[in-house]
Parts: sequence; C-alpha cells; structure tokens
Amino acid sequence: MSPEAASSGEPPNVWETARGRMRQLELSTSRMSSRWFFGNAGVLAASLLFLLTAIVLGISVAHMLDYAAKAEHAQTILHEASDLQNAISESASLTRAFTLTRDNKLLRSRAQANKAVWAHMAVLDTLLADDSEGRQLLVQNRRNLARRIALYDTLIVAPNSSSPLAYETERLHLAHLNNTQISALRDRASDDFKRYQNSVTDDMRLSMALALFSGIASPLFGLIGIHLLRRERQSQQARELQLELIHVQRLAIMGETAAMLAHEINQPLTAASNYLGVVRRLLENEGSETSKSVLERVEQQIQRAATIVRKLRRFIEKRETERGLESPDILVEDAITLLGTIDSTIDLTTAIAPDLPLVLVDRVQVQQVLVNLMRNAIEAMQGCAQHKLALSITLSSNKMIEVALADSGPGLPPEVALRLFQPFVSTKIGGMGVGLSICQSIVSQHGGRIWADANPDGGTIFRFTLPAVEARAVAA
Repeated sequence: MSPEAASSGEPPNVWETARGRMRQLELSTSRMSSRWFFGNAGVLAASLLFLLTAIVLGISVAHMLDYAAKAEHAQTILHEASDLQNAISESASLTRAFTLTRDNKLLRSRAQANKAVWAHMAVLDTLLADDSEGRQLLVQNRRNLARRIALYDTLIVAPNSSSPLAYETERLHLAHLNNTQISALRDRASDDFKRYQNSVTDDMRLSMALALFSGIASPLFGLIGIHLLRRERQSQQARELQLELIHVQRLAIMGETAAMLAHEINQPLTAASNYLGVVRRLLENEGSETSKSVLERVEQQIQRAATIVRKLRRFIEKRETERGLESPDILVEDAITLLGTIDSTIDLTTAIAPDLPLVLVDRVQVQQVLVNLMRNAIEAMQGCAQHKLALSITLSSNKMIEVALADSGPGLPPEVALRLFQPFVSTKIGGMGVGLSICQSIVSQHGGRIWADANPDGGTIFRFTLPAVEARAVAA
C-alpha cells in the first residue's frame, strides 16, 4: 500500500478487484452458459428427430401395407379377367366344334365352360364392388356375353340344313365387344397394379432414406448435446471448486492477517504495560491514591487486551484441520483442472512418479497451495514468449513427497528472493503479498517446507514437501 493510500484511509484496489471477481464467479456458477442451452437443444433435437422418424416410418409402413393390398387386389382382378376371357374363348370354340360334328361330349364340355364363365363373372362382380366404372364395363360385358351365348344356343338347336353364317355378323360383333370390354378391365387392373407397386417402392425408398438420415443425424445431435452438457458440468464443478478455494483462501488470509496483527499488537501492549509498571513504582513513592487507582485500571485494561490478543493468536495458529489420507496424484488433479479455467493457453507437462505413498493432509489446503503457485507462475509468464509449466511429484530419500512447479517466466529478483515468503512482499502491481506467506503457513502446519530455486532453463521452480505415510502405518 502506498503512503498516500495509507494516509487517506482508502482501501487498496485489490480488495475491490477480489470482490468483483467473487461476484463474477458466483454469478457464473448460478447462471448456465450457452453450452448448457446448446447441449439441451442437441439432446432435444435428437429425441424429436428420433420421434419424428418413428412417426413418419409408421405412417409410411401403413401406406405401404395399404398400397400392397391394393396392388394385390388389382392383380387378382387382372388374373380373373384373363381367366374369364379364356373361359369365353373356350366356350366359343366348343360351340363351333359342336355345330360341325354334333358330338354330345363337346356339348357337355361347353356347359362346363359356360359355368366357369359365370363363376369368373361373379368373382369379378365382387372384386369391382367399389369401382363404378369397372362395374359398368362388367355389366355391359355380361349383357353382351348373355346375347352371344344365346346366339350359340340357337346354332346348337338349329336344324342341320341351317347355315351358321346367318348369325356370323352379330356373333363377331358381340365377340369384339366382349374382348374390348375385358381388355379394358385388364388394362385398368394392370395400370392400378403398376401405380400401387410404384407407390410401395417410393414409400420404401423414402423410409430407407429417412432411416439412414435419422440413424446418422440423431446419434450425432445426441452425442454433441451430451458432450456440451458434460463440458458445462465440468466447467460448473471447476467454478464451484474455484469458489471453494477462494473462500478458503480468504479465510486463510484473514487468519494469517489476524495472527500477524496479534503478534505486532502484542509487542506495544507489552511495552505499554512495562512503562505503566515503571510509572506505578514512581507513583508509589510520590503520588496520590487517585493516580494510583487510575493507573491500576489502565494496566488492567491493557493486560486484558493482551490476554485477548494472545488467545486469538493461539486459536488461529493452533487450529485443527480436517485431514485425511490422500494420493499425491489425486491431489493435483483438481488443481490441474482449475488451471484450464485460469488460462487454457498454458503448456502444462506433468511427471508423477509411480507407486507414491499416501500423505495425511487437508486436501483443500494443499490444493490451495498448488493453485496459488500455479496462478503466480501464470501471472509471471505474462508477456513472455513461452508459457511452459512443468509439474513433477517425486519421493525424496528422507521419505518426503516433493512437489515441484517450474515456470518459464523471468525469474525472481534477488531482493525479492530473500524475503519471498514474508508477509506483504509481492512483485505484482497491486498485490497484497500474503499468498506465499499463506502457502508457507499451510505447508509448515503439515510438517513440510517450501522454497524457491532458479530454473536452469529460465524462470523459477517452487518446491514444497509433505511427509509420506508408511504403508504399515496405513494398515495399522
């Protein structure tokens, strides 16, 4: 803090910046980002597309079944018309043969052919029940057929001397009408069969194309939506973890500041008490009882204030933390996740030794140390050509877990390196200079130590140690 700010009593801008950052984090935590909206939109689009495809395929299958039934109906009409025409031709042939030979066997065969003709006619009458134009053709054909059979019956019962040529003109005319009408029925049935068959083919192609499109697009939309929702969830967790760490850091700053204030205030209180003791001795020799009484009260109040300060310092420095057995690689996992939220352009490399023993630590406090060190390294590398950060965890020879964080920044000035972990020492403009002091306090409370070395490749290497827990001690 500058002398001007101290004399004016104005708070440093860093507190206002910190409060603004906290408000932004709280708002971003409570408010969903665009990834949440697009993720839900993708999942909803996939579901709607799948549902729409199922509905369209259901309708298409129903149409295909209907068209297939109609095509089969048209094919049946076509076959019946062909059978009717064959039966009529057979009846006419048997009639002409009988008029020439007068063989009764041919007459019996003709009767069976006529019976088949009327049977096919009845079937067609049923099949064309819903086709007014087809039924009209069938009625005309039945009338002409009845007249044609009647002419043949006349030829059959005519005397041998009578010539069939007298009825030939009308017979040929009726035969032409029968063939024309039956051909019209067959053409109509053939056209209907082709149309319905093409409709089935078109619906099948549409269904296949829609199923192929849905099979590709629906999973794609779903996967994109799920990916965006997972990213949003991870970002939300990272923001919540960052809020928790900032909250813990604020408490630690308050505790560290209170401890330092207690230490600094206790000294003048002790001096004041000593001075009052001297004054009291002087007044015992020469002074009024009133002055002695007032000085005693002042001394009591000073002693009371000193007692309160000592209790506050003892409470802060000897507070108990919630510690548990943690794996070193798990400890750095959330810190690395938070690194992406602070600055995603950092080239981070990690080297974690295998089979590391566990450590008994307060997980949040150790993560706070890691985040503080990484944030300092990131801020130190601003403006540098390279943004490289190397994190390594090893087991030293004295059974201590050593965590090293090396950056590619400009390094530490010599005058700062000597007082690096002292309170209110900072190389940043507007910095409070309590972050590294808090880190040292946390590491010391866990039985380790923290220090900084110059990086041979340029920059600074911060190292801190934590006591390892023996495997047998864990089992016990």
